[in-house]
Amino acid sequence: MDYLEFGDRRKPTILLLHGAGALDTFREQYCFADKYHLIVPHLQGAGSAAGVPYDPETQVRELISLMDSLGKNKYGVIGHSLGAQIAVMLVSLHPEKFTFGVFLSAWVNPRPQTVGMYCSLAGLSAKMLHWGALVRLQGRYWHYSREQAETMAAYSRNITPEVYRSFFANTLDLKTLPGYAEVPIPMLAICGSGEVRDMKTSLTLLGENPNCRTLVLPKASHDFPMRCAKRLNPILAEFLEEQR
Repeated sequence: MDYLEFGDRRKPTILLLHGAGALDTFREQYCFADKYHLIVPHLQGAGSAAGVPYDPETQVRELISLMDSLGKNKYGVIGHSLGAQIAVMLVSLHPEKFTFGVFLSAWVNPRPQTVGMYCSLAGLSAKMLHWGALVRLQGRYWHYSREQAETMAAYSRNITPEVYRSFFANTLDLKTLPGYAEVPIPMLAICGSGEVRDMKTSLTLLGENPNCRTLVLPKASHDFPMRCAKRLNPILAEFLEEQR
């Protein structure tokens, strides 16, 4: 499994699980490499795995295999959107491998009508991802470097309607993870104040575990890790420092 790597391997390792199709979701959080060892796996549907439809069970197995190969006993995990769903799965299925979990905009209460709506747009959405100029513009809006925007434009050409559809068709339903309620590690779940109702409902559901703090970031939309880093990063830094 390919991955980006930042920082010193001797420091505590954090998995950064990016959003659907957006390898450098945490571009504004790579600065944490001064205190931590950061690993950014190429999740299905992005980077070198852009042409691979997202399958949650397979993705979790690949990540556990990667973690085992890196040789650390414990990891922290921070995920956004699709990556946050995967992070919830990881800590629920393998809590013994993690010191903490952070879930940014994790959608965990899929409603059939909402899933169906997004899936119906897969053909058009995938086609738009093949327009390099549009993808580069999106990257710049997210504060990507020129190189990161070019990388996204290149791999996005491999995102097919099947891949795009898989992001939504396989949305995590928290009810299928009974182990989440018993996860004993410190967790933090955040969503933006401008996000859709389902995302805010998901935040409430995640907060039912007493070890999971929840927070609504004011004046923030779904892409707040990229667009609101000046407000998000101090929150993350404080939470991470508590776990050291």
